[in-house]
Amino acid sequence: MILFLMGIYLFIAIVLILTKCGFINVLYGMLQLFLVLQFTYFIILLQGVNKMVDVVTNRVFDTYNRFSPSNTHNETFATLSTLNRFSRNRNYNKIMTREADAKAREDQLLNIKNNVPEVQLSKKRPFMGLCCQNCTLTSRESLVSKTTESLVLRNILNYQLPTNSGFLKHTFSHLYQICQIKTYQYPQVADLVLRNNRLKQAIEKATAEQVQDANNSDEEFYQMLLKRNQKRARKLLFDMRSTLSDFLLKFTSWVLYKLLPCFLTSVAVHPGQVEMLKKAGKSSLPLIFLPLHRSHLDYILISFILLNNNIRSPLVAAGDNLRIPFFGSLLRGLGAFFIKRRVDPVMGRKDHIYKAVLHSYMNTCLRAGHNIEFFLEGGRTRTGKPCMPKYGILSVIVETFMDGTIEDALLVPVSVNYEKLVDGNFIREQLGQPKEMETFGNAVKAIWNVLNSNYGMMRIDFNQPFSLRELVKTFNVNQKMVPSGHKSLQTHPTRGSLYGTDVVSEEHKFIVESMSKHIIYDCAKSTSVMSTNAVAFLLLTKYREGVSIERLVIALDDLKKDLQYARRDIGFSGDSIDVINYAVDMLGPGLVRKEKVNNEDIIKPIAILPNVIELAYYSNTLVTHFALESAIAIAIEALDTTSGSVVYQDLMENVLEICDILQFEFLFCKPCQNIEEVVASCLDDLLYRKQIFLVDEDEETDLIKRSRRLAKQFDEDNEEEKFPQKIYKMNPNKEAVDILKYLRVPIIPLLETYAITAFTLEKLVGRQLFENELIHEVLEEMKAELSCGGIKYAESISVDTIKNALKLFQDWHILECHSEKKLRLYYLVEERDDSDSVLALYQRIERFL
Repeated sequence: MILFLMGIYLFIAIVLILTKCGFINVLYGMLQLFLVLQFTYFIILLQGVNKMVDVVTNRVFDTYNRFSPSNTHNETFATLSTLNRFSRNRNYNKIMTREADAKAREDQLLNIKNNVPEVQLSKKRPFMGLCCQNCTLTSRESLVSKTTESLVLRNILNYQLPTNSGFLKHTFSHLYQICQIKTYQYPQVADLVLRNNRLKQAIEKATAEQVQDANNSDEEFYQMLLKRNQKRARKLLFDMRSTLSDFLLKFTSWVLYKLLPCFLTSVAVHPGQVEMLKKAGKSSLPLIFLPLHRSHLDYILISFILLNNNIRSPLVAAGDNLRIPFFGSLLRGLGAFFIKRRVDPVMGRKDHIYKAVLHSYMNTCLRAGHNIEFFLEGGRTRTGKPCMPKYGILSVIVETFMDGTIEDALLVPVSVNYEKLVDGNFIREQLGQPKEMETFGNAVKAIWNVLNSNYGMMRIDFNQPFSLRELVKTFNVNQKMVPSGHKSLQTHPTRGSLYGTDVVSEEHKFIVESMSKHIIYDCAKSTSVMSTNAVAFLLLTKYREGVSIERLVIALDDLKKDLQYARRDIGFSGDSIDVINYAVDMLGPGLVRKEKVNNEDIIKPIAILPNVIELAYYSNTLVTHFALESAIAIAIEALDTTSGSVVYQDLMENVLEICDILQFEFLFCKPCQNIEEVVASCLDDLLYRKQIFLVDEDEETDLIKRSRRLAKQFDEDNEEEKFPQKIYKMNPNKEAVDILKYLRVPIIPLLETYAITAFTLEKLVGRQLFENELIHEVLEEMKAELSCGGIKYAESISVDTIKNALKLFQDWHILECHSEKKLRLYYLVEERDDSDSVLALYQRIERFL
């Protein structure tokens, strides 16, 4: 059997070779085949029949393939006719290839001409925090370069020495890092403050007022009051002052290297931003750090970052509620100086002594070369949105510059965000329960809980430093050039607060207010978006009833494209499904639930009280970003769209009305911008990018539209020239309708709160209520409306939003407030103290719902 198979294979091989090869090749092939057969014989003996057949087959075909003629024609075997035929075929193939390439290029050009190419978004991370081109152009062109912009984020908790460092340095790397930190001198200025003329004059003024009130002109009585006020000024100063210590800073930095990894996976900072601060620190000008305030950890980590990058640590303004045993002394040694949240009136007058102590202390610190850090918002945000600025401490800085104490200062806005808030939630306060005071026991308990939890990543963005002198000059010019028809949203400082602008003169109040709003706006724009922010926002605005993880992945991808188009920094990376799973785990089952339905993963938010308040906190970072688009979507809904179109002017009026209602919730534009121009730009974006309107082919070009808007802005007699009314045709496509429906949701809960607060003012007709009583009435009314379906969103129930609504009604001269010590008494103004006025106010807001 074996010999029979070998004979067959031998016959086939001979036939194939003879038909393809020459005689010499055949002989050579036969010799090779004989050797193969001999080798095969030994294989048969060793490994058996089956394996032998496979080997013989492979060897025969290998031999054939090796010695069969190749496809390449050569002079030895190719005839003349074969060569001619080959040449003709090659020329023909070249011609066909050229024609195919030409046709492909023509088709490609035609496709480019007929189809608008999709915008390709840069994968490069945007460099956040560059200062305003309109206000601080000179500062924008300094301290930053293309190299610093291209650097990648760095986790400051991962301190690594070079590989060639010694064993001891690697073993004690954190201790070695602390020893390498530059040493700074932090002079104490308390004695200089007590000798300050401004403080002496304030003491004498307060004493004179007390003598006048007592109606006693006796010299001995005057001297007694004078000494009492001097003693009070000294006590206020020593209660306030910082005892910043370089040794304590370094020791605390080493402790933080050990403790922070226990509850934070990373603290991400852009090295390019740190390089800007290093260059700014060499300018000999004081740096004024102005962070958004989210957690008590903010100022500790900012000082930690600055210290470890050899930048002088700042003095930090802290509320006097943190002056608790041990921790108060520790914070004081780390740079904190304690200020009152509210100044208690002395005999019905302003506390001149306290304000003089504060002003003189900060003035002297700046003159001594200290950097300063304070929070423009005053306290931590309870809602996740940036708070409206308090103007007082910034007004001290401005006044110090105005009176020539400092030549200039560099302002550094700072954005801070957390994947999960370290301080816990603010549910109790938002539901009307009193805030728990900070105590030693509560602090220890909170620290222990923090160290045994996971809060993910923290992100800090230092914006580009800009010149105080340049910004003051710009706003001075803008104040003189504001046209009579200029539309702007005006807010007023908090009444009764220490942070009122009475420190500066009337002419400088506009500068302080504009500067404060600009800084808060810049901080909000440069805040990175965390994964928990994105997932919470999508669940509360699009998928309150739950969504499959596949659809949520698509929605997250679309959201990322929107944020990248707006040049917002995204604080997460990786596949969207992994980002979602991570965010859901970070938020926890108390806020987001994951369940299986029909073998499909469903993610559902806990959209009921009290959990939804905490979930809304994370969502509100993005609500701020989409606020203006949401206002436009709501304004469209409030118009009559049965004809399939809306009038531009009617739409603009509605949008401006919504912006006016929510002026204490959002900064819709920078102070150097015109609100109408910003709204028009946003409308153009919704028209061309999201296509909620149909584009008219006969519509004016962008250049003509911009020219008309510019002419309208500068034309003093624009009322005489009437342009034709512009009409927006609504896009009836389901996709456009869904986009409008989605965009309406972000700010609807706020409008619900404002409407119910206005409705509850009926209880003030003919009577007065203290603030806590009025807020309690509003909360009860909102809970009743929520239970019966009058309002849709449980996150509408928020004390902070109610307080902002009361501020708005005061600003509209509907409500008045009388403050006495820590009590506030509300009542309707005399002209509006009736039910009809309250109903008109309610309808003014409710029509947008």
